[in-house]
Amino acid sequence: MTDHAPLTAADLAGMLARGADLPRELATQQEPDAASALPVVVDERGDRVFTDVAYARLGGFRPLVLDLRVPPSAGPMPVVLYLHGGAFLWGSHHGPLFGIAEALADAGIATASAQYRLDGEAPFPASLHDVHAAIRWLRVVGPELGLDADRIGIMGESAGGLLAVFAGLRPSDPALVGRVGIVDAEARVDAVVGWYAYTGSVLEEHPDPEVVSWASPMSHVGADAAPMLLFHGDADTLVPQTNSSDLVAALAAAGVEAEFAPVPGAAHVFEGGDPSPVVARTAAYFAERLGAVPGAHRSAQT
Repeated sequence: MTDHAPLTAADLAGMLARGADLPRELATQQEPDAASALPVVVDERGDRVFTDVAYARLGGFRPLVLDLRVPPSAGPMPVVLYLHGGAFLWGSHHGPLFGIAEALADAGIATASAQYRLDGEAPFPASLHDVHAAIRWLRVVGPELGLDADRIGIMGESAGGLLAVFAGLRPSDPALVGRVGIVDAEARVDAVVGWYAYTGSVLEEHPDPEVVSWASPMSHVGADAAPMLLFHGDADTLVPQTNSSDLVAALAAAGVEAEFAPVPGAAHVFEGGDPSPVVARTAAYFAERLGAVPGAHRSAQT
């Protein structure tokens, strides 16, 4: 029997925004599954592919999982965490869009595509807690899988772009960092790419204006943020490109390396535009920022 009344989504969001501690039953700490026991297949490209790997387990809830693509390499390689879109209502971690995982693999970079809890399952900031848990899992377990724990990037599209940006802001607020999964490691990332990212408040309908503000990345911009590159279609009416351009302006004002890259003629999900240059530039950006050498990993096969 608990010593408090059941929490509504608004109650929990308000508690977290005010810095209140998480109820004990909502926090987790666990040892990760042994990397050597994870099922893996080698695809036609020669990449190792891991599917639905649990990165966190919450009491009374399904495991949170990710897919991982690791190209052959002679040594530890950087990794990018990919976050799907879907307005926090739907979406799948299977199959990152536009072949970006394969493009990153060709650049000598692994890709982890993580699911996170949606709004119908748990209110924000649960989704951000999950993202931080996935980053910590990569930092702790990644080296056993050939990943470099000190070279982690993050990217996301639409709603996933917001989560990627939030993680890239490197928040120190415990209510945003969370205590899901492995908690005794850093959830720090070194570079961020956003595709048509939403940067407004995740809780825009909350009755408390302070909570509304707290749930927007615009309220957490600071000089410690990771470098960012934000792509946005100039014909996007669902999530206008000012979501990206305004954030880049705020980051630049704070002294952060940030760039806004409009995509001509593209609506949301780059519809009507050509995503190929975006994919190529995204892979090149991460290769530069994370110190990967494009194509060098393939020498490990010869």
